[in-house]
Amino acid sequence: MAKSPQIAVIQFPGINTEVETCREINRAGMKAHLVRWNERASTLKKFDGFVIGGGFSFEDRVRAGIIASLEPIMQAVKEEAARGKAVLGLCNGAQIVVESGLIPGITGEKLAMALARNKRVQDGKVLGTGYYNAWVKMKCVSKRALFTQHFEEDEIIDAPIAHAEGRFTSELKEMLEDLHKNGQMVFRYCGENGAMSFAYPTNPNGAVYNLAAVCNPAGNVMAVMPHLERAPRASAKLFEGMRDAILERKQGDVKGRIPRLNVKPLSAELSKFEPEKQAFRFTIELKITDNTAETVNITLQRLGFENVSVARATHVEVVTSGKVDSDKLAKKLIKSGVLMNTNKEVARMEGEERAAADDVQSISLLVRDTEDFLGAAKTATLRQRLKMSDVTEVRIGTLWTISISTKSTNVAEQTLKKLLDTHIFFNPHSQRGVRV
Repeated sequence: MAKSPQIAVIQFPGINTEVETCREINRAGMKAHLVRWNERASTLKKFDGFVIGGGFSFEDRVRAGIIASLEPIMQAVKEEAARGKAVLGLCNGAQIVVESGLIPGITGEKLAMALARNKRVQDGKVLGTGYYNAWVKMKCVSKRALFTQHFEEDEIIDAPIAHAEGRFTSELKEMLEDLHKNGQMVFRYCGENGAMSFAYPTNPNGAVYNLAAVCNPAGNVMAVMPHLERAPRASAKLFEGMRDAILERKQGDVKGRIPRLNVKPLSAELSKFEPEKQAFRFTIELKITDNTAETVNITLQRLGFENVSVARATHVEVVTSGKVDSDKLAKKLIKSGVLMNTNKEVARMEGEERAAADDVQSISLLVRDTEDFLGAAKTATLRQRLKMSDVTEVRIGTLWTISISTKSTNVAEQTLKKLLDTHIFFNPHSQRGVRV
């Protein structure tokens, strides 16, 4: 009798579904082992498969999944996945494997997708954004993933979702078509009778192709946003499929040609910020410790960027209807409490930036979501509730001040390019970065 597959459940700080994930793995006849993110990467070699569960790894700092994806243990997971071992990402785990490049699995494991902020769309209007939890229906539209062998093709299953950034999207439109052709689109959100509609509530987060789960070309890695481990019927089929596929692989029964996803990733080149003429700008900084910036600094140090430190601020651009007293309007906006919390934040008008030391090259990077839902919400509040008709549009972004300890501009530019290659500051499939 074959030995039960041994499964590592990777525990990052903030992951909070390890108990039910381990329970479901064990219920399927496998043996779950909790492996913490800071254990030796070599520990993973003895396991037959890996599951990264849901929660809020590193409190979703910067964006969901990115910090965990840069931890050393994920490099070991990549190496084991390349050997054909099973890797399953559930909810936050899905965000982590997407940010790591394991999904959709283009050549070189380059970043090719994003799990962007949710948007609930109906009749062309965005009804809501951000965190959303509900039970949804999804259809198994492909059996390429090894986890799906116990699902029927076109089978409709029920499962809960609970996420703020679960909208599968990519700027590589041809690649999305390839995913469809390759059968890498595994589960798609659907209605009661299996019909596909982009509209909410059938599509609960605005994902392209109604995507709920995507696998890599080989089918041994899958990212799924719904919490299948919380849906007993679906969970049994998911983990029993994983079990049987692992046992088949051990016996050498895995067959099938693996398609390639040889796609050119997006360039990390930055354009220059072009300010709106009829607008003024200011930044909002925390008076208290900025844990997000501290986490980025720690991560960059661990990645070898010892001469780099970062600071973070919220960047606000207020577009106006015409000639206004920008200082007066800015004070009114700040006092309103819509844009900031004066108890823990301080505003600085454009031009009040601090000078860098002589031996430090300072680079300002502005990151905005491709779809600025936060800015749109602030605009609506100011115009409709507070009757600030002079405000035409508010644009919200994150301003990163990157300090590089060097006197050489060339060294600073080379370092910046390496930093951008980590994608720690922004995902180009859902965000835009410009130099200020």
